[in-house]
Amino acid sequence: MYSENKRNFDVFSLVIGILLIFLGGYSLYRPDTTLAFISIMIGIIAIIKGIYELWFRRGISFWLGEKSGWLLVMGILDIILGLIFIFKIAVGASFIAVIFAVWFIFDAITQLATANFFKRLDKGYYWVIVILSILSLIMGIMLLFNPMLSALTIVWIISIYLITIGILKIIQAF
Repeated sequence: MYSENKRNFDVFSLVIGILLIFLGGYSLYRPDTTLAFISIMIGIIAIIKGIYELWFRRGISFWLGEKSGWLLVMGILDIILGLIFIFKIAVGASFIAVIFAVWFIFDAITQLATANFFKRLDKGYYWVIVILSILSLIMGIMLLFNPMLSALTIVWIISIYLITIGILKIIQAF
């Protein structure tokens, strides 16, 4: 018997795809707004984490009779950092840019340190890892000394991601 596998048009995926492409384009057009949004979101997450740590400290004290000074300090620090990220957006965006650059540097160093494991397996792959890691290290150092470039790189990555997922959602709709 012949069975027809006909897909229905998915309006929801089309709308989400168009929205994601719009957001990706907007974030490319307005990187300052995108960085402000990221800073505010990180601030909100830090405040929630700080409140959770204080609540968790209270629970440990109540149930186990233990008092954790570290949880108290970390909870208060997270709340303060969260407030800084929300109300001093330029500071938050700069901090995000520096962390992004440091992440590149540490990742490159880690890749270089583990490259020797691949030397015995495949010398071609080993050299690819070494070359890409050195390039990543150079890029990380450049980003560290140019926070504006680092911040723009973050925005570009987010924008390209949003646009790519948007295109995939539109394709999925049909």
